[in-house]
Amino acid sequence: MSQPDFVFRGHQSAVNSVCFFADDRFLVSADQDGNIIVWNMLLKRQLVRKEAAHSAPVLSVCGIGTDMIVSQGRDNRLCLWRLDAGEFSGSLTLLQAVDVDSMNFCKFSYCKAQSSDGSSDGSSGALWIAALEDAGSGKGLLYDVDSNRKHSFGIGRKTRTMAGGREDSPMCMKLVSETDRRFVLFVGYESTLLQRFEIEVSDTLDKCVAKCTDIVDSDHKEPIMCMDIDPQQQLIYTCSADNKVCRTSIGTEDPSDGTSTGLLSNKGGSDVCLFNCSVSPGQFVAVAGWDYAIHILDKDLKYVSRVAYHREALTSIDVSSQSTAYEEQIADEMVRRRWSLRPRWLVAASRDSRISLWSVDSLTKDPA
Repeated sequence: MSQPDFVFRGHQSAVNSVCFFADDRFLVSADQDGNIIVWNMLLKRQLVRKEAAHSAPVLSVCGIGTDMIVSQGRDNRLCLWRLDAGEFSGSLTLLQAVDVDSMNFCKFSYCKAQSSDGSSDGSSGALWIAALEDAGSGKGLLYDVDSNRKHSFGIGRKTRTMAGGREDSPMCMKLVSETDRRFVLFVGYESTLLQRFEIEVSDTLDKCVAKCTDIVDSDHKEPIMCMDIDPQQQLIYTCSADNKVCRTSIGTEDPSDGTSTGLLSNKGGSDVCLFNCSVSPGQFVAVAGWDYAIHILDKDLKYVSRVAYHREALTSIDVSSQSTAYEEQIADEMVRRRWSLRPRWLVAASRDSRISLWSVDSLTKDPA
């Protein structure tokens, strides 16, 4: 059995979501009991533990910037928290809560708005969050955090069954900023279809118009469970309850351009993440498998490695940014050097209540 570089133990139930943030300084995780933990990545220890952050299982959590955490629970609440972090301890303070629909497991997505001319990298722009407002009526929402305004729009579509027409349930989404008022939302559905929506918000922030610009049928045979995107190439990487990892071109003149399918050794992927590494140049795809394993594929969706450590299904996966910004804040020269030499990390959460930390380079080496 492969052994990770480190294992985080602190949750007593299934860990449903993990995410690096603050230039890799912190890792945030959330579990089936509704708890949130923030970990100090320099010390590999708990910094904050928020018990019962939600009254139901936390579906998704992420850190944004250096001091904000967003969590979505099965209690149908999207919560924004402020992190006050010291060296060895900290606290989470609830700032805002928004009603969302979490009953079909569709997770929120966020982005920082680009500048109007598209020159900004979006790291310091206004924060926008997309989520499912009502699955039954096919309603999505776009939430402007700065102005505390919520815009509702349709992302539903009807699908035909033997019993007649029914609402095709959105299962996952990704939000991308084009300018400070224009966004693109990619949505994966229970029917295995993918849709691309262009969303425009008025200058006064009081109106929102969403238009479906493309519909593509993926190669999946089961509902799409998760997605990641390459926005430059307009490629969507998806996993499902089947054993396929699909790369689908959407919003391009030729939908077949870039489309590809890879096969996992077993069925089921909970999360998918694109990343690059230094040892093996190029883009890679990591999948959190239902078979307890991390699956690594190359950009052409050919198998690179399979690493099994956990005792239950994986639920979430993330890769660190390898940012150097935090180094300037470390006073001790030896500690600063150790931080600068850290590998690029991949973190995986599991239903066995543990979180494993791996070096990306070790996962992407050619076994041969």
